[in-house]
Amino acid sequence: MWEYQRRHGGELPTYDPAQANECVEIAKELNEAAKAAEKFCLEEIDEDVIRKTALFSRNQLSPMAAFWGGIVAQEVVKYTGKYTPLKQWIHFDVFEIVPDESADREPMDCRYDDQIRILGRDVHNKLRSMNLFLVGAGALGCEFLKGLALMGASADGLTVVTDDDTIEVSNLNRQFLFRRDDVKHSKSERASAAAKMMNDEFNVEAK
Repeated sequence: MWEYQRRHGGELPTYDPAQANECVEIAKELNEAAKAAEKFCLEEIDEDVIRKTALFSRNQLSPMAAFWGGIVAQEVVKYTGKYTPLKQWIHFDVFEIVPDESADREPMDCRYDDQIRILGRDVHNKLRSMNLFLVGAGALGCEFLKGLALMGASADGLTVVTDDDTIEVSNLNRQFLFRRDDVKHSKSERASAAAKMMNDEFNVEAK
């Protein structure tokens, strides 16, 4: 991807098979050059990985962004002197969630187009129609609600959240949907309201 960007004025490839194939050829060139120089290289390039990486390089998935956000936040804490920062390459992928090439990935000119491009319209429509029951609106519950809202879940279905606890000041450092004004109020009600503000299509109800 970096070499593709260098050759194309800093631009990442679009969802274009020809551009993806160019990235595959670049990967082969770089690998052969590394072999000739007796540097780290692969016996054989996994073309499918390169091709998918190129096709979706401009797209973002909310849960993936949250995962990397957590990693970065931990590294910031480590940099202050607490624990040891990562000093090596870290790779994470979830190619197994990507449907085959027959999936309808035509964008809909909406906020979910990145998700549709990767997962397809069928998965997107299934997310929209989901009926969910979420127990707990604490640290994990807040993260789940945020993710569901940003992915467009339950727009045509319903997510019900239940938590009989109230918000305390000690919750505010890790239960990020809450603010100082939420203290002493219901977790499920305030978390649902905050998620609804992120996406007014999110059909969420507190119990």
